[in-house]
Amino acid sequence: MTEEAQDPVRRMVEQWNARRPDIDPAPMALFGRLTRAERGAGAAIAEVLRPYGLNRGEFDVLATLYRGGGDLSPGALALALLLSPAAVTNRVDRLERSGHLRRDPDPEDGRGVRIRLTDSGHDLLERALTDHVAGLAKLAAGLTEAERDQLEALLAKLSSGTGDPSSGLR
Repeated sequence: MTEEAQDPVRRMVEQWNARRPDIDPAPMALFGRLTRAERGAGAAIAEVLRPYGLNRGEFDVLATLYRGGGDLSPGALALALLLSPAAVTNRVDRLERSGHLRRDPDPEDGRGVRIRLTDSGHDLLERALTDHVAGLAKLAAGLTEAERDQLEALLAKLSSGTGDPSSGLR
């Protein structure tokens, strides 16, 4: 297989250069590579989480509660996950049905609730977390530590131009 066939993004750039030499396809190449990297990483992450009965969104809810001390209001959870309240509700409902979290009355606001990890959710997250981090490390293994740091900094900078409210978090 030729290098050109192995790198569809490079081929796309060559095709755009031939068809429309007046347009710089570099931004398309950049975001094409980001999209391909995200798809590949997403598939690898899904494979790691599958044995735990979790999808990526459910893992993110458990991980956010875990690292945040175990409980959050629905609004704080939605904000932390950059999701709509409806999307969070769907994930919370599934995880509650499986016994990994629960909704408790908010002691400071009788109308509100706090979403809490159960012992089952805590244990599941701890087991899955080890494999998840190892899987991510494997995905990044082709980069040196300096390259990983540089890529992370560049992606944070790029995110700031997309309106991503989390881009300033480091």
